[in-house]
Amino acid sequence: MKYTKEITETIVQQYQQGATTKEIAETLGVADRSVIAKLSSLGVYTKKKYLNKRGEVPVKKWEHIEQLAEILQVPSDQLESLEKVNKSVLILLTKRLGAELDPKPQ
Repeated sequence: MKYTKEITETIVQQYQQGATTKEIAETLGVADRSVIAKLSSLGVYTKKKYLNKRGEVPVKKWEHIEQLAEILQVPSDQLESLEKVNKSVLILLTKRLGAELDPKPQ
């Protein structure tokens, strides 16, 4: 499908008002990917952020290790072996050690 200026303006407006690419594609009778490609080429489309099953942006293991290194004031390469630890353990350590070092309100 060739996107005319009017169609392009319409899909951009619909997308910015909250319509999904699937809904826009259905009204135009084109594939969802076609609408995504057009919006992407215009710099309008933003990819949906990945969230874990708890609805949070996932944090990589190495980021937790970096935080622990900062808390413990040691180089992160000294904590390199922690890469084999469960992520939940890293989260627990980061929270507990971080909370202990934070000054408590008086």
